[in-house]
Amino acid sequence: MVTKILFVGTACPFGDISGAGLRTLNLIRLLERIGEVTVVFATGREWTLYQEEQTRAAFNVALISRYLETPVGNLRDRYRKIFDPSFMNTNGVKVPAEDVRRVGALVESHDLVWLHTLKLANAFRRDHWPKSVMDVDDYPSRFHRSAAGHEPTLQRRLHRRQRSFSWRRHEARCLERFDVLTVCKPSDVAHFGDPARVRVVPNGFNVDGAEPFPYPPPALRIGMIGDFNYLPNHDGLRWFIREVWQKVRGRFPKVSLRLVGKGSAEIAREFAEQGVEGLGYVSDVASEIGSWSLMIVPTRLGGGTHLKVAEGLARGVPIVTTSHGARGYDLVPEVHAFVTDGMDEFIRGCSAILEDPAVGQRLRQSGLELFRERFSWDSILPAVEQTVAACLARQPR
Repeated sequence: MVTKILFVGTACPFGDISGAGLRTLNLIRLLERIGEVTVVFATGREWTLYQEEQTRAAFNVALISRYLETPVGNLRDRYRKIFDPSFMNTNGVKVPAEDVRRVGALVESHDLVWLHTLKLANAFRRDHWPKSVMDVDDYPSRFHRSAAGHEPTLQRRLHRRQRSFSWRRHEARCLERFDVLTVCKPSDVAHFGDPARVRVVPNGFNVDGAEPFPYPPPALRIGMIGDFNYLPNHDGLRWFIREVWQKVRGRFPKVSLRLVGKGSAEIAREFAEQGVEGLGYVSDVASEIGSWSLMIVPTRLGGGTHLKVAEGLARGVPIVTTSHGARGYDLVPEVHAFVTDGMDEFIRGCSAILEDPAVGQRLRQSGLELFRERFSWDSILPAVEQTVAACLARQPR
């Protein structure tokens, strides 16, 4: 008997995609190996015609819904948003009532529902989701707590801590609302309680059997990929440019810094005189990353794991990352990547790779071996299968 799976997500899996979009793509493709998958998206972002056409062509899409704005205006609701963990208007958006009814009918007709992010589940204004897997991914309380220390004013730091407090109360109810939870890394399991119902599904990547580009590339290039409107990427890149980039450039005058993704062009305009290039959306990402001497992941805040690390490992590019960026990947420092938080050590890591291609070649080879063993789609499939089995086992016969 074929298992009928309903996947409900928010991030577009095609076009100029984010880490959440890549995780969405990975999960749907893996679930398709297990059962018959129907897909629903509810989003507040404007998708291009290309993104919508690609998504409908790739998957059995039942619905693409657009959020309605629902600002939290009155004092009572503002109080509830902070202190009441059953209050669903956590992000000021909701799914239209007709689409809620349509998804409710789909829930009833499927054996299992896999939801991506708590924010999405709350937008449906539904407290209990039967036969459900909640993919928590980048859980909000940790995101806001880590962001608080990087805010410039006391008021904004207090606001972040308040949001972290509020989300912790919602996260404490997850096992009441959903049958099984998934997180990106083992250290997140304890946050949600029952290890039997909290499963680890790492962020992974798929290269369709393509071999990495030859190394070293002909030009000295440092690259970073991501949505630069997203606070962790925006903050981390600015730290790198401010503290590291000019010193590296002083030692290697021919090196360039290339940024791929949303918001990269705006940052490049600001730092154009410092040799920063913003490429925006790149259709052939593999060729672009294959031209880099190394990839940087200079993030210092956020709650989940960074899928750009899995992509860097998969594409065979040496990585220099903060310990925050490396979370969840079990990178051995100076074996799989340079992992460091200090300015001087970050400079040392970049310089070592740019100076000696043998260092980069050694890192990329060990990184590729780690990727194939732990973070390819094939290696992650058993974790997804076990999660589905655990959820189905909780359903009444």
